[in-house]
Amino acid sequence: MLRFPIAATPPQVVSAPVAPGAASRWRGGPAAITDPEAGHEAADSPGAGASPVAGGASLVAGDCLVWPLSLDATCAGESRRMFSETASGLGLPDDLIYDGMTMASELAANTLYALQNVQFEGAARRPVAGAPELWLYLRHAVGRWELVCKAFDSLTGWKCGTPPTPRRAAPGAMDGRGLQLVAGLSGGRWGHHLSRSRLGCWRVPGKAVWFAQPVHPGCIPARLKRARPRPCEVSRRLGVGEAGAGISVLSVRRGLTVWCLPNAILWRTGGGVYEQRMLTDVEDTAEHIVSLCEELDSGQAATSTGPARVR
Repeated sequence: MLRFPIAATPPQVVSAPVAPGAASRWRGGPAAITDPEAGHEAADSPGAGASPVAGGASLVAGDCLVWPLSLDATCAGESRRMFSETASGLGLPDDLIYDGMTMASELAANTLYALQNVQFEGAARRPVAGAPELWLYLRHAVGRWELVCKAFDSLTGWKCGTPPTPRRAAPGAMDGRGLQLVAGLSGGRWGHHLSRSRLGCWRVPGKAVWFAQPVHPGCIPARLKRARPRPCEVSRRLGVGEAGAGISVLSVRRGLTVWCLPNAILWRTGGGVYEQRMLTDVEDTAEHIVSLCEELDSGQAATSTGPARVR
């Protein structure tokens, strides 16, 4: 159930649906089984009520932890706490945890400028869709493991009208330093891309701004590093595919096909470049596919600031 504020809200474990044809799970359809009287997510929806311990176990199992963020300035403190608890459980060094908390706080604070599409219900104006979210998951990219932190908001555009670039803010400026800080603390491992919400009563289009921090291989459970899921299993997690002879093909939409091979997930971008992920990187693959679909819908070309490219 989506509640605000979230002083004691445990993370939900959510898998990003990819297949656009699954309207009940993605493009504007209901996101979860709902209570017909209250319109709230039912208690048996995926990940509802997961404990912090169970959430941490899901993270190292390759899933994504998702929290709703409050619609006021307390969202910054919430994101710091969420990141700290998760990163500490992975055994990240204190300096990386502190940097990650600072960056997560900056990303969460930026969502306060993008609340126009939050949808409410009832006299109490309870948010039911499109509210800001914080996502955390592990991925294997550019030859190393990373903890990825993303802040989602339901505004596809930007406060200043154009995508942000880190810049040196004027001495008297009231803002403009946040992404400069994120770019510096992350060593350039940050970006943004179009996406869809994971919580709420239906999926709402928007954008995600992210950063990634390195995770020492020794902090990654051996079972995750050794995991060898079958292509058909990966295809089922991403959507509805056609499997055979050790290869599963997921036709997402016209012009976008995903191949789940015995050793990798492969797809082609709008620019004709093939990209691939390990079979265990389902969450990051899902984010790529959702982002590509949103770009196709909006007519935007893929940019280098999207999810990290691994060729």
